[in-house]
Amino acid sequence: MVKPPQKQIITRALEIISDESRWTCGAMARLADNKPCGGSNPRAVRFCAAGALNRAAGELLSQNGFYHASEAERQVLAANCELRGLPLVNDIEGREAVIAMFKLTLGR
Repeated sequence: MVKPPQKQIITRALEIISDESRWTCGAMARLADNKPCGGSNPRAVRFCAAGALNRAAGELLSQNGFYHASEAERQVLAANCELRGLPLVNDIEGREAVIAMFKLTLGR
């Protein structure tokens, strides 16, 4: 079962990357000029799966955002019996695989 803060984070991250124009690979996040940056950068416009979790945690929580984003990532991986890290799934399998993983996690 997904804990309440992580459920909110995963739900928001799913909203972010559901818009294909807001998804990226090869970096946590990207600026409008396509330069890589961190997911919590206020100027970031595109996000990988982990970057979207970090952005969502920052939007939803005033403190311990990184901890909660990491815990949300751990829950996504566990719910999907995935041994690779989320960035690898994001970059190898792609956005649709990440969306399916987020949805499966939220459905439990």
